[in-house]
Amino acid sequence: MSLLLRGGLVVTQDEKRRVVSGDVLLDDERIVAVGDIDRSAENVIDCSGCAVLPGFINLHQHVANTLLRGVADDVPLEEMLPKASAIDAKLTRRDVQIGALLGCVEMIRSGTTSFHDLFYWEDEVARAVRESGMRGFLSWVTLDEAFTTQHGSPLKNADAFVAKQKDDPLVTPSVGVQGVYVASEETYAKAKEIADRRDVRLHTHLSETRGEVEAHRKKTGLRPVEWLEKIGFLGERVTAAHCTWITMNEVRALARCGVSVAHCPVSNMKLASGGVAPVPEMLEAGVIVGLGTDSPISNNGMDVFADMKIAALLHKSTRWDARIMPAQTVLDLATIHAARALHVEREIGSIEVGKRADLAVVSLKGAHTTPFYPESVIRHLVYSGRGSDVQATIVDGKVLMAGGVVRTVDESDVIARAQETARELFEA
Repeated sequence: MSLLLRGGLVVTQDEKRRVVSGDVLLDDERIVAVGDIDRSAENVIDCSGCAVLPGFINLHQHVANTLLRGVADDVPLEEMLPKASAIDAKLTRRDVQIGALLGCVEMIRSGTTSFHDLFYWEDEVARAVRESGMRGFLSWVTLDEAFTTQHGSPLKNADAFVAKQKDDPLVTPSVGVQGVYVASEETYAKAKEIADRRDVRLHTHLSETRGEVEAHRKKTGLRPVEWLEKIGFLGERVTAAHCTWITMNEVRALARCGVSVAHCPVSNMKLASGGVAPVPEMLEAGVIVGLGTDSPISNNGMDVFADMKIAALLHKSTRWDARIMPAQTVLDLATIHAARALHVEREIGSIEVGKRADLAVVSLKGAHTTPFYPESVIRHLVYSGRGSDVQATIVDGKVLMAGGVVRTVDESDVIARAQETARELFEA
C-alpha cells in the first residue's frame, strides 16, 4: 500500500537537520522518497500548512497507569508509590490491557508512534500495541520478590516474556529493573544475565530522588550509579530513567559505560524531586539522552509537545541561560536521540529513504502557530505546538489516526471501558 504526504514542511531530523518543502512517499512500511515527488500513490494526505516530522519516541513510560491518572496528585514520590502499589495489587490482566490501550490512543492522537514501557504483564501491553498499531519497546519489570505484587518470580516472568515476544514487528521486548530501592545486587545480576542471553535491552529507574541516592549511599557506601557500575550492571544495553541526582563523576561513568538516559522533566517537577537532571552536561559528555513523559500518575498526560516545551524552559530558567537547550536539541531528544538511545536509529527517528514510515503530520494553521515560516518551524513545534495539532499519525506506513479519527480501535469504546474499569478498581 502506497501513501503520499503531499506539500508539507518536512522536518527530516536527518544528520543535517534539513527542513524540506515537499512530499514524502511511503510504500508499505518504508519511506521511499522525500522532496519534490512527481509520482502518485494509492492514498494521498494533503499536508499543506503542516509539518511532517518523525513520530515522537516516548523514552520512559508506564502506559497501563492511565487507569491511575489523578489518584496521587500533589504528593511526593514517597507518598505516590504506596498509593500506586495498593491499586497495582488489584489489577487484572484485563485492566492492564485496557489501561495500555487507552494510553496508546492518547499517544496516537498527539503524534507519538513509539514508547518505551516499564511494567509487569507486558504481554497485555503488547496486545494493546498490536491492536492500536503503535510501536512498543516493552520492558518487563523485575525486583526482589519481597517487594513485588506480581504473581510468581519477576525474573522468570521477564525471561518468559522476552522469549515469547521476540521477532514481532511492533513489539520489542526487554528486561526492566525497578530501582536500587527494591532490587538487590542479585536481582540486577540476574536481570542482566537474561538480557545478555536473550540479546535484549535493559531499562531501569536511576537516581530519581535525593532520598533514593542518600539511602543507597548509607546502605552501600556508594551512590547508585557508582554501585551499578561496580557490580557490572551498567553498559550499552541500559536505558536509565531520570538520573536527576547525579554528579559529574557519575555523568562521566554513564558516558564511559554507554548508558542512555530518559529525561523526564515534567514528572520530576510534579513530584518535587528537586534538582534538575544535568542534561546539558550529559550531552556534552557524550551520553545519549531522550525525552520521556513517565507515568500518567506523575505526569497525567502523555503529550510530548508539552514535555518538549517544559524541558527547554526548565533548563533555561535554572541555568539563567536562554541559549541552553535550544528547540532543535529538544526536538532531537524526542526523535532521533531517543531512537539512538534504543539502538534503532537505522530504522526510526528521522525521515530518510529506507527507514520505517513512522510519521506525524502537525498543523501549523492554528492561531497559536501563526505566522509560521520554514526557518521557524522547529521552534514553533517545541514552543507553540500541542498534541491537538496532530492531523495524522502513521506507523509502518499505516495510518493510525487522520482527520481527528483513530482508525485502528473504537476510541469511544476504549474510553468507556477504561472509565468503568477504573470505577471498579477505586470502589472495590
